[in-house]
Amino acid sequence: MNMTTDTYNAWSIALQVLIWVAMIATFMVYFFQLKAMQKAAIGQNILSLVNFLQMTHVREARTTVLTQLKAKEYAAWTEDEMRQASLVCSTYDVASILIFQQRLMPPDVFISNWGPSIKRCYEICQHHIAEMQKPENSGPHYWNDVKILYDEVIKQAAQPVVPGDAAR
Repeated sequence: MNMTTDTYNAWSIALQVLIWVAMIATFMVYFFQLKAMQKAAIGQNILSLVNFLQMTHVREARTTVLTQLKAKEYAAWTEDEMRQASLVCSTYDVASILIFQQRLMPPDVFISNWGPSIKRCYEICQHHIAEMQKPENSGPHYWNDVKILYDEVIKQAAQPVVPGDAAR
């Protein structure tokens, strides 16, 4: 009887070890699936934001700001030019919210591609943003996230580029 109990115990331990190995392997598979899904979600978020910023009317608004308004005094802007500038400010404000508040994508990818546009558009539209943020208009929180985006562009532009740095 002693030999039978020892054999049973050995088989029982071996079976438990196999079950634990199978459970750990299952958890590892789920973990790697979760990581893959997270990467896919980030890729989808980036694609959605790119599509949002590349819509024809948004690109036309940026073109207006960057070509017509860059050398024009704010007091001389027409109503249509103000609408175009507002569209630029609001789209970059939404992008900033998605990137920095919601953390739906890494900022480096976006800033490395749109940084120069963000910087120039913000600097051209500063007076318009200040006007819209007056209490009698929309208030100080209106388009405040576009400033966060602009500040990050300036911060990254000030960092030295390291050869072989994958983030650049």
